[in-house]
Amino acid sequence: MPVDVTASIAAWLALAEADVRIAQLVMEAPDASAEMYGLACFHAQQAAEKGLKALLTKRGVAFPRTHDNAYLLAALEESTSPELQDASALLAEYGVGPRYPGVAAGRSQAEAQEALAACSAVFAWLRSRLPAAEE
Repeated sequence: MPVDVTASIAAWLALAEADVRIAQLVMEAPDASAEMYGLACFHAQQAAEKGLKALLTKRGVAFPRTHDNAYLLAALEESTSPELQDASALLAEYGVGPRYPGVAAGRSQAEAQEALAACSAVFAWLRSRLPAAEE
């Protein structure tokens, strides 16, 4: 594998790991607000998105600028479980809304926990295809 592809995969995974950590920090915050939980959902979505982009990069599959995890998963052209498809679909709703005031920006702690669980499901699947994938 050429060095630039390897570096690109590593860069996607480093960003994904940072997104997971930010979401976890929100979950640990004793004074987290609905807006912060919305951002935790956003970062969980971003982590899964970047993990999928790492795998697409590894496989040499070109992808457009998109925040749609379901699209990225489909671009892999691989049979996936309904659970993984559900996790990707759940995360897809958090790719844009939390960026804008009044557009589903505020979320509950339970929703943020659900988003992190969906992100973990995506990474569990990625680990078998991209051994360096970490949450």
